[in-house]
Amino acid sequence: MKDSLPEAAALGRLGNLYQQYRQGDRASNLEEAIASYTAALSVYTREAFPEKGALTQNNLGVAYSNRIRGEKAENIEMAIASFTAALTVYTREVFPKKGVQTQNNLATAYSDRIRG
Repeated sequence: MKDSLPEAAALGRLGNLYQQYRQGDRASNLEEAIASYTAALSVYTREAFPEKGALTQNNLGVAYSNRIRGEKAENIEMAIASFTAALTVYTREVFPKKGVQTQNNLATAYSDRIRG
């Protein structure tokens, strides 16, 4: 798993670049970001790399929140799941600033929620 760490880091950075990239097809860029974050999470497990995994889960949640393709309700549910997973690590006691940012993202996703 440690051998995969540089690859996971590169995938996380690639996901960030795809999310921020303003040229090309925005929908395709977000799909690439989601795929990159999802691949990185195969290495950044909660057990092995909790902080990196939480950051990646938060970024994945943002990508799902902004996703153009797919069903809007399902994308929001995926965002909520990602932010919730990040918050298992980003607690107020250990990561107050990151936790608040992720809580804010989660609150926005809940306010946009279509289901439930």
